[in-house]
Amino acid sequence: MDSYGNIYPLTNPLLLGTSAFAVAGWLIAFIGACVAAMHGVTWWIIIFELFFTVGIVVAIGVAGFGPHRGMLLTLLAISIVYLTYGIPIVYYENSSGAKACLGGLIILIIMQYFWVFLLGCSEESKLYSLFYGGRHGGGLPRVNPPMIQRNFIHPQRKENPLPPIGSNHQTPANNSPIPQEHQQPQNFPTATALHSYQANPDDPNELSFSKDESLEILDKKGNWWQAKKQDGSVGIVPSNYFSS
Repeated sequence: MDSYGNIYPLTNPLLLGTSAFAVAGWLIAFIGACVAAMHGVTWWIIIFELFFTVGIVVAIGVAGFGPHRGMLLTLLAISIVYLTYGIPIVYYENSSGAKACLGGLIILIIMQYFWVFLLGCSEESKLYSLFYGGRHGGGLPRVNPPMIQRNFIHPQRKENPLPPIGSNHQTPANNSPIPQEHQQPQNFPTATALHSYQANPDDPNELSFSKDESLEILDKKGNWWQAKKQDGSVGIVPSNYFSS
């Protein structure tokens, strides 16, 4: 499972909408600059915005934004500085093409300010939860936890019936139950958390955990696994937050 694949999904309506408006804004600015026959630093800004806009949309689309987040956010800051510098230059041009170019650049810088909040917040922040949904992990789909029994992992043991009172019946030695302290402990597989998760306070069965925390997986049935933390607490966790 890709640890960055669902952190900033392009399927998110806010990301998808701002990306579409950013591309449309660049096209308007480019066509307006061509009509106005603009030259000089304005063209450098437009060409830079082409590579930056296409690059960041592709990075989000192929789930490559997370590993390159620092670099792309730095380029985003540079892009905002370029647009802030270029917009006053185009503003004082009187041609209709320059006005169209100005409108496109304004659309572009507004969308980039949205990106500062959409892409600049970490997955543990409240803004991330607000934009992407869920509780501190909204990019990942949340499924409803099933109703489980706490002791379902322990098989039911059949006990030998008690002998009648006054009988000389003796329990055979080979059928005597093994004391619990001499039983071999069962080894369960472990899984590492790809993201932090805050348990739903309305569901006492859920477990909270931190990113990179290792948990024992007691049962892997369905979308919710039963797990055990190092402190001994047992509960259910969403399976799409873990790498096996």
